[in-house]
Amino acid sequence: DSVALLHLLDLLGKEEGFSIHAAHLNHGLRPEADEEEEFVKELAKSLGLGCTIGRAKVREEARAGRRSVEEAGRQARYAFFIRVAEELKADKVATAHHMGDQAETVLMHLLRGSGLKGLGGISPRRGIFIRPFLAVSRADIMSYLQENRLDYCLDASNYDWDYLRNRIRHQLIPLL
Repeated sequence: DSVALLHLLDLLGKEEGFSIHAAHLNHGLRPEADEEEEFVKELAKSLGLGCTIGRAKVREEARAGRRSVEEAGRQARYAFFIRVAEELKADKVATAHHMGDQAETVLMHLLRGSGLKGLGGISPRRGIFIRPFLAVSRADIMSYLQENRLDYCLDASNYDWDYLRNRIRHQLIPLL
């Protein structure tokens, strides 16, 4: 998802005259995380983009803050993105959340007992954050990657059923 977004924003930036910068936070959770970090560095370099890499000890942060690993990771990621944006004086931070993420979020909020705000799901804009792919399906993103012969990484943790989001993605949504 992020590779497609970076590629599209790079093309659009060249057409419209704005610059982009890649930012990647290594959560330190999986053995392949260092390889993915290197992949992002090389991708940014191949596109002629600047790239900021950060590292977090998400498991430790989760334990210390008595939060789930998912929540600690999300908080670390957003804090990192805000810090990078401030350092670069960036106007916006784009994330690659897509239509599937939106459906999962709404169902997760519904199952946990959300009010109306939570049922709205992921906001397309919140503060400096924009989510241009919210109306784009995962299938469309995969087609784009394939059509443009773009390499990408698969996050193995997306198949770890310990995480509620993954159970919703792989069990509940197909059932519905």
